[in-house]
This record gives sequence, structure tokens and C-alpha cells, in this order.
Amino acid sequence: MLLAALTACTGSGAPAASSGKVQVVTTLPLFADFIRNVGGDRVNVTAIVPAGAGPEDYQPTPQDAVAVSKAEVIFYNGLGLEPAVDPVLKNQARRDAVRVALAEGLPVIKDEDSPGGNPHMWMDVRRAMIYVGRVRDALSQYDPPGASVYKANAAAYLDKLDALDGQIEAQIKTIPEARRKLVTYHDAFPYFAQRYGLHVVGVVLRNPGSEPNAADMADLARALKENSVQTVYVEPQFDPRLMTLMARDAGAQVRPLYSDALDQKTPTYIDMMRFNMRQLVEGLGGQR
Repeated sequence: MLLAALTACTGSGAPAASSGKVQVVTTLPLFADFIRNVGGDRVNVTAIVPAGAGPEDYQPTPQDAVAVSKAEVIFYNGLGLEPAVDPVLKNQARRDAVRVALAEGLPVIKDEDSPGGNPHMWMDVRRAMIYVGRVRDALSQYDPPGASVYKANAAAYLDKLDALDGQIEAQIKTIPEARRKLVTYHDAFPYFAQRYGLHVVGVVLRNPGSEPNAADMADLARALKENSVQTVYVEPQFDPRLMTLMARDAGAQVRPLYSDALDQKTPTYIDMMRFNMRQLVEGLGGQR
């Protein structure tokens, strides 16, 4: 499956940069976190989308284009997650750059707003572990002398992710089943909900490229009341005012969740997922 995501490399595949490190570009900071955990000191990683921004509408800069043009290995999600970045990856990348679509070929959750499949697979930690394995394999293929390093680093990181997955599962189970109802601003949590036993009953912004209409908002307000939702969740990269007004009308509180925008509060993927776990348990009435 990985081979289908890779383009051919020329020469021996050894790092060509003057630093001696493999030059890697990826789209999201959280993917950069995966890559650093696997690549360690053998890689130099640049994330195009900056911390605190979302990938759907971020507009790449000339500096981003330069970084892509120098990349030897490029990792991106696929499934339509990065539409504004796709032209830069297509037009500026070296012909011999290795390209890896991290979500390629994995089972998807489809709905009317994501007919090709919702792209936010990493919100299920077990799927994130598949991403990490693909990073390991791609770096090992490109840089064979570092294969043993990549394998060891990935194994250590995967152990941490396996423990994280179990921790989240156990904590979500402390939430009474009747309260495991999730309302979010952004449609980024179906894989999380499927894996950990939550039920998504409402989403404000199903398509980040358009604003919700009056009918959508009426449906969501009805869902809040019918499901007795006590907490709704916003994300840092989106304006919370609309959700805040709806929550006030429904008597619900507002809490933050993260999906793809790391920041100082959640600088790593593991930090992000643990933060989300705590917010869900506290907001939906679980035990810690």
C-alpha cells in the first residue's frame, strides 16, 4: 500500500542536503510531530501550515514554495484536507521527491459533506499509528542507512501512542453512556467518536468553505435540546461566537477541542489528544 503512495527516487536515495539531513516537508504541524519522533536527528522537517491555523483555507507563502522545492520527502494527508496547499505541492516539488499520502487506502467515514471520506483520520489514535508506520517506511526507503534508527524511534513512539489510545478509551468509558453526545463546530471528530464510543449529534460547520445557513442552525439548536447536550465544543482556529450564542440559548457550556491546529497549549499530538480527553471527560460528566 505504501508503494502506491511513493514516487520513484533517483540515485541511491541518500540525503543530498548540505546539512546531511533528509529534507522533509509536510502540511500540518501534527504530521511534523510524527516525523520528528520517527526521524530524530536524521531529518529536517518543515510544516507548511503554521501552528494555530487550519489546513482547509491556509494560503501558502513564497517561503512555503521554496521549502517544497527543496524537499526530498513530502508527507500530506490527502482526502481533500489540504486544498489550498495542493497546488504548491504539485507545482513546486522536485520531480524525484518522494510523496506520501498518509491517509491513502485506509477505510473512510463518508457522509453527504465528505463523499470521498472525512479526512481527519488521526483523531483515532490507532489510525495515527498507521500514519507513523508510513512515515517510518518512507524514510527507511529513501534513507536506507537510517532504517534502523527510524525503526527504533518509531517503535518507541508507537508504544506511547498505544498507551495513549488505551488511556483515552478508558477515560471516555467513565462518561455515562447517555451523555456521550458530541456537538462540535468543525466536522473533525467522527473517527474519534467511532473509536472511543461517542455519538456526534451536531456540527455547526460541516464544510469550512461555507457558512452554515438558517436551516442548519435551526437543526443544530433542536439537536441540542432534544439530546440534552450539556457541553458544546469549539476549536481555536474558528470564531466561537456562533456556537457560544447557541450554547447560551440551550443552557450548555462551551469548551475547546483541538483537531489539526497545534499551539503552545498543545505543542504535540499526544498533548493535543490528552487535552481533548480531559475536556470531554470534564465537559460530558465523566470521572478522572
